[in-house]
Amino acid sequence: MKPTMMFLLLMGATIYVNGQAKKSVKKPATKTVSSKFGALAIDRSNGFYYGFSYDYANRAEAETKAKEECAKKGGNCSVVLTFSGTGCAAYRTIDGKAGTAYGWGIAGTKEEADAIALAEAQKRSNGVNPSNFVWSCNSVNTGTLKEIYNAKDEIIPTIKIGNQEWAANDLDVTKFKNGDKIPYAATYEEWRAAADAKKPAYSIVNSRKVYNGYALHDKRGLAPKGFHIPTDEEFMKLMNHLGGIEVAGGKMKSVQGWNSPNDASNSSKFTGLPGGGRGTVNDKHEKFITHEGGWWSSTFAPNGNTYVYIIHHSRGSVFRTAHGYPWGYNIRLIKD
Repeated sequence: MKPTMMFLLLMGATIYVNGQAKKSVKKPATKTVSSKFGALAIDRSNGFYYGFSYDYANRAEAETKAKEECAKKGGNCSVVLTFSGTGCAAYRTIDGKAGTAYGWGIAGTKEEADAIALAEAQKRSNGVNPSNFVWSCNSVNTGTLKEIYNAKDEIIPTIKIGNQEWAANDLDVTKFKNGDKIPYAATYEEWRAAADAKKPAYSIVNSRKVYNGYALHDKRGLAPKGFHIPTDEEFMKLMNHLGGIEVAGGKMKSVQGWNSPNDASNSSKFTGLPGGGRGTVNDKHEKFITHEGGWWSSTFAPNGNTYVYIIHHSRGSVFRTAHGYPWGYNIRLIKD
């Protein structure tokens, strides 16, 4: 028989080995694990109103159920945490008058999730123990635990100054709004390299984050939902409400932390702290750490630089100037 004919016969026949037919063995079907979803919704103006969900087939159903449960308690509710897979979510709050003194977290067990929630709540309660504790867990074998959404960075305490609502603290984020990481410049050389490459960066000066102009103006955004970086006009409105730029600085300065805070009353509750910022020379502005504090606006000056508002330790006034992208300053958000 010709080789070609033998090949065709083998292809179309059952193969016998030692007189026995060799049957093809089917592989067992791979068991598909269906992920389950859970969510947490709260009233962001009053953490006592909350709702949980768990073991739902998709994200939308889990979030809807959590909001419904929260609304039953009387809250104006929105989702702050969504997760999928085998694991637990925990929530801590103090009482109905606690405002933003609450926290949440997810982990493999309810005890681990509670430890995260407790730590987050204590940050907002100045160490007061948030005794109210609730938790929920997706069933086992429902996929790998994954955090889908966490609104932790969106919960920002605010203060009212006139008819404006400002964040109570300087911006403290390491990611853009879309989740991309902001590069961290630990040294002056790294800070300078980011500026030379025209890339965003943040650094830490006097235990607080400063952001360069490239991060400030990056289209991915630094401000969470409901807030924005104040414009020059909004800063000037603040100055005017506090009696003018010549005296506003003393009313914005914290009474502690400055080199010589003789005029610091903090009557506005802005609690401005010195930070020094990051400059374009190799000194990190260390000599100004207790002398100056500066905050970016979002507004470009006519020369292409960005307006900055700077407070000096020995003066009650505020210095309005404009600096370029390589500089680094703190950011204080204002509510939309």
